[in-house]
Amino acid sequence: MYFWAKYSLMQEHLNTLSDGQLISLIRKGNQLAFSQLYERYWKKLYIYAYNILNNKELSEDVLHEVFTNVWLNKKTLEIFNIQGYLLISVRNRAISTLNKVRTFTELDKKIVASLKIPPEVDSRLNYQDLKESIYQATQDLQDRCREIFFMSRYEGYSNKEIAHHFKISQRTVENQLSIALKHIRSYLDK
Repeated sequence: MYFWAKYSLMQEHLNTLSDGQLISLIRKGNQLAFSQLYERYWKKLYIYAYNILNNKELSEDVLHEVFTNVWLNKKTLEIFNIQGYLLISVRNRAISTLNKVRTFTELDKKIVASLKIPPEVDSRLNYQDLKESIYQATQDLQDRCREIFFMSRYEGYSNKEIAHHFKISQRTVENQLSIALKHIRSYLDK
């Protein structure tokens, strides 16, 4: 009982502290101050992220990343306006996430287009099943071939960049991509 009473008093005290005072306590590793900061700004930041992303899970992920970053870098924080810092961090992270989602969607469409899937097969598979099938097909590829495929199709690297990364020729990259696409087509035909 004593612990909860003391904890409750501490929470009430933290509620009265300014953002600057909370940051000062967080720099010293005070987890209650961090929790108070989280509680103070979570809802506002979630709404802000959701307005950008229009997705509950992605918005929660963005907030998790931002607050984790604050905690991990607590010793070096030089923040004078925590609300502004958090809003800018959430905005930047949300926009970055949105760009990644758009990029992956575009790349998925390019992959499907490059596979030249017959219409009858395409109509039987829904998009999510197709993505899962492509992933499963890549698991049978040799490690290097799979890495090259993912770098090309999911991470957006050019053949030249991939060749430089693996210290191989562009022609080898093209051959590996061709092998991967043939294997995926064959896998989907089954």
